[in-house]
Amino acid sequence: MEQTDMDKIEDLLNEKKFFEAFEMIDEILKTDKDAKDDIVEILEESGENFIDEEDNESAEKLFKKEILIEPVNGYFNLGLVNLDMNRNDDAIGNFKKSTDYGNNSADIYKFIGMAYMNKEDYDNAIIHLNKSVSIEENFENEHYLGLAYLGKEDYDNAIKFFSKANNIKENYETLHYLGLAYLGKDDYDNAINFFTKSVNRNTDFADAYYYRGMTYYAIKNEREAMKDYKKACDLNEEYLDLPYESY
Repeated sequence: MEQTDMDKIEDLLNEKKFFEAFEMIDEILKTDKDAKDDIVEILEESGENFIDEEDNESAEKLFKKEILIEPVNGYFNLGLVNLDMNRNDDAIGNFKKSTDYGNNSADIYKFIGMAYMNKEDYDNAIIHLNKSVSIEENFENEHYLGLAYLGKEDYDNAIKFFSKANNIKENYETLHYLGLAYLGKDDYDNAINFFTKSVNRNTDFADAYYYRGMTYYAIKNEREAMKDYKKACDLNEEYLDLPYESY
């Protein structure tokens, strides 16, 4: 296939002339099966550009076309768009179709787990995120598994996996979630310790100030509680409607 054909397809996609682009793709593939990889690459790059532009509907059209050419990646990419659009059931369905075609990567199970977490189905989230961790132990997989256990209020396992994530890469959000897990166990000393580590890494992180203040409030240290509450409200006005007395 000549480079000019590739350029024309890319231009048509960028102009959102999808019918013309898809017709051209079909005609090329009838006579040149070797063009498949190049066409898939163009569809994916153009789809990612639409996602960056927050045009998920256009990205969705491109990945549906990709499914007809390369279903493993097509279903995976369509699932990512669905996840971004908070269409979690569609995301789960498309990710699972990708696994049916042989995608058994750590990422596919991570994203299935994330979609289940969005649905607050923590049991299924944990099943799939455990698969992800069993394939690859990295920061994101450990962190998201910790989140699933935190959502299920299984604080011991949440601490276990947040700690693993934190050992790989110290991150202010992971430190904050460790604080929440210890707060859930009424272990106030450890909760304060991790909330403090979180704000030390990110001094503008309102959530950690708020929940450290809540922890101080629980142990009757109202002076420190009010200092943290004021700081949290300065950083995020939404906390003005959530005084500790309401808990």
